[in-house]
Amino acid sequence: MKKVVFYIMAGGEGMRLWPMSRASFPKQLHYLLGDSSLLQQSISRVLKISDPKNIMIGTRDDLYFSVKAQWETMKLKSNPWLLLEPMSRNTAPAIALACHAARERFGEDVIIVTLASDHAIKNEQRFHQLLKTGIRIAEQGNIVTYGIVPTYPETGYGYINVGKKLETDVFQVAAFKEKPSLDIAKKYLKSKKYLWNSGMFVFDTKVIGENMQQFSPEVWNVSKKVWAKRKEAKDKIEFDEKQFAAFPAISIDYAVMEKAPKRAVIKADFEWCDVGCWHMLHQISKKDKDGNVLSGDISTVDTHNSFIKSENKFVATVGINNLIVIDTPDALLISDKDRSQDVKTIVNRLNEKKSSLTKFHTTVYRPWGKYTVLEEGPFYKIKRVVVNPKQQLSLQKHLKRSEHWVVVSGTARIVCGDNSILLKANESVFIAKGRKHRITNPYSKPVTIIEVQTGGYLEEDDILRFEDKYERK
Repeated sequence: MKKVVFYIMAGGEGMRLWPMSRASFPKQLHYLLGDSSLLQQSISRVLKISDPKNIMIGTRDDLYFSVKAQWETMKLKSNPWLLLEPMSRNTAPAIALACHAARERFGEDVIIVTLASDHAIKNEQRFHQLLKTGIRIAEQGNIVTYGIVPTYPETGYGYINVGKKLETDVFQVAAFKEKPSLDIAKKYLKSKKYLWNSGMFVFDTKVIGENMQQFSPEVWNVSKKVWAKRKEAKDKIEFDEKQFAAFPAISIDYAVMEKAPKRAVIKADFEWCDVGCWHMLHQISKKDKDGNVLSGDISTVDTHNSFIKSENKFVATVGINNLIVIDTPDALLISDKDRSQDVKTIVNRLNEKKSSLTKFHTTVYRPWGKYTVLEEGPFYKIKRVVVNPKQQLSLQKHLKRSEHWVVVSGTARIVCGDNSILLKANESVFIAKGRKHRITNPYSKPVTIIEVQTGGYLEEDDILRFEDKYERK
């Protein structure tokens, strides 16, 4: 049997789950279904049939520390294997690079199973059974995908037209279909000849490489150049941004699947859901007697079939039905549950305005800890900064702002210019514009600091770094 590598794609932004999902901390890193994140659940499903050393994760380079932290939280006693993309170029380039990585580590005879980091699967035993079927079919030279038996006329998924039966649960692919209108989706459902396109694939790396070379040489040839200029470390592979930008932005469906001669689809019945929008999350979550999913400090009166989530405020509802209500510290979403796919329209409008609301939460995670924006106005910003034990910020300076730090708990070592001091609770220091500075927490407890910034420009890109243990630019 050939070596099997499980490639989990975790680079998306998940903007249909805004305002919870933001570019800097997207949905796959959130705890939406239980006491672990969607990414961790995807990893755990694979670990039941594979060794952690056979799991490869593709993500964005700016998510490196967050993804690595989630892997390490699982205590797998193995370094993560991360492919870090400097920009999004869709699934075909990502899969091409995954092929090179798998063959570099394990040789020519490798099967790759590509999975998404934001899928929910209830029947794991059946999932594992059909994965094994897919691996066996892929060893015969087929590119295998999984089609989900539709339960309602969904317009947010692509569809697969089922062809000739090859064996139990396995069919030839007759055609791939774009996301349909509601009327067409209803026809697909009624015909019973169409399956939802899950976006999961199984293939031999040699087979997918040959098909890419034939049908999408612009992807395969660029992938070889990008791979040749890679930079490897024990837990990550990074790629040259200029080389990577030469990739066309194209999905594996367009690049290969719609053209390949040997395609098989497995009819999957393992209770799958793409956690793509609030409506879908409501569908698969445990509901109360009124059909509601409630998260946070919430009180309802005559409220039905709704999804209500609040991060820190008390929320009360009276006489509502079929709504999505998501309250975060800096944004509130209220939507008809059946229109939750259209949240992306709001995100697009915010992006046109260059709003930070699609990129950052009020709490932003960094490799050294986190900070929370408490208040901001013209020429000032107030943050709560938490530095984890044994961690430190970069040695840096700001050209356009000054900062005043007050320690409220713990003890920090502060570098300010040529001075190095220990700062305890209720003690403070002023960091003048242009002065080198650093916060270090050499102790075993977190340190919390209130930071007051003043100046004409207060954005995060006003940082000039001199030393950084995390090798950030």
